[in-house]
Amino acid sequence: MTSLQKTIKRGASKFGAAFAGIKAGLLYDRSILLQVVLGVITVIVFALLDISTVEWLFVISAIFIVLITEFLNSAVEDLCDLLIQSYNLHVKEIKDIAAAAVLLAAIYAIIVASVILAGRIL
Repeated sequence: MTSLQKTIKRGASKFGAAFAGIKAGLLYDRSILLQVVLGVITVIVFALLDISTVEWLFVISAIFIVLITEFLNSAVEDLCDLLIQSYNLHVKEIKDIAAAAVLLAAIYAIIVASVILAGRIL
């Protein structure tokens, strides 16, 4: 097997792991599934409003930022639960910080949606 073939095989394997992670997140984490559902609803609502290309870029980026932070938050929480079985103040702080990242992403998404909707209403 050539070096290029090995590189392609490794790359394909990494993509496979990434898709397995998406599947696991959707199947086993309600927060991730909720964010995906909200993202789909958001896309439908804004499709009905016929927003501009630039507005779409903001909407899609906001949705992906929320999803990315939710996946990372879930991974951090699962890792903490796996490593520390009992209550630990440091673990709580780590989980709170990860959750804060999701909250900030959600606030950004709400701001994006509000600005676009306000432009349509006002």
